[in-house]
Amino acid sequence: MTQSERPQPPHPPYDEYRSALGADSPGHAAIDDLHAALNESAPQPEHIWASVDRLRAIPVLEARIANWWDSPRTQNWLKILSDAGL
Repeated sequence: MTQSERPQPPHPPYDEYRSALGADSPGHAAIDDLHAALNESAPQPEHIWASVDRLRAIPVLEARIANWWDSPRTQNWLKILSDAGL
């Protein structure tokens, strides 16, 4: 699968997550890490999963990140990555 054939990653609502955290939360680094993981030239599912796990550990984001993570669009994108061996 070439770069142009790979579907675009389903980005979560980063601004919503940041707003829920508040200005001084260390969770902003976890959001930045997820954003970076999704934008890698060859996204690594393990990096994405680790970022999601960090965000799920933050109580105010747990349900929000789960809704994005469990959505059919996100799961389909991850399956395509896994099937392609990326």
